[in-house]
Amino acid sequence: MKNIYTIFTLFLLFLAPINVSAQNINTNPFWEGEIILNDGTSQQGFIQVPNNPAQGKVLIKSTKNGKNKKVKKKDIQTIKLTSQSGTVYQFEPVKVVLTLKGNSSLGKSLLLISKENDYAKFYVSYGVYRVNKDGELYMLYRYMQGRDFPSLEYYIKKRDFEKARLFHETNLSRGFKKSANAYLKEDPALLKKINNNELNFKDIDEIIEMYLETTKNL
Repeated sequence: MKNIYTIFTLFLLFLAPINVSAQNINTNPFWEGEIILNDGTSQQGFIQVPNNPAQGKVLIKSTKNGKNKKVKKKDIQTIKLTSQSGTVYQFEPVKVVLTLKGNSSLGKSLLLISKENDYAKFYVSYGVYRVNKDGELYMLYRYMQGRDFPSLEYYIKKRDFEKARLFHETNLSRGFKKSANAYLKEDPALLKKINNNELNFKDIDEIIEMYLETTKNL
């Protein structure tokens, strides 16, 4: 079984602003997986692949032809799903903070884990989660009026963080250094490259890999 944190294709859908969660009925298939609950128990079976970060419930059934059971997002710790090709996808409901200062957040968002080690997790979020004809997960963007480009949001949650923090939004070039200096302090060598403009927001995937390598034993 392949254990790949995030393999997905990004597509653009040019639409006016709408409420994503209200306008998208989940038509994703059911994959084998496990839901780990906040009380430490787990439920295994066939789980419908989530279709957006705001959805409040997840469907699970014990067999392919079994009866659907709803599990509330607020009761879920982790959702682990395995695609037909063996790719593992993992979702977690997390509270997110959108600013460098402060700790205010709204309800939990169902985010897809991009990469992680025992010290930190990076999540991605935006638009709608869909399963393509090859049976893999991709993210369907909604083009929002007033933005030049659709945006993918990266969040970071360290072991001692109560909430995930917005690390970078791909349609924004400003503010990346501030965010990096706030959240990547454990890797001075990496920060030096960012502050010297050797690496920038366009290199975010490489930056995340380097940070996780540095912090893997913390």
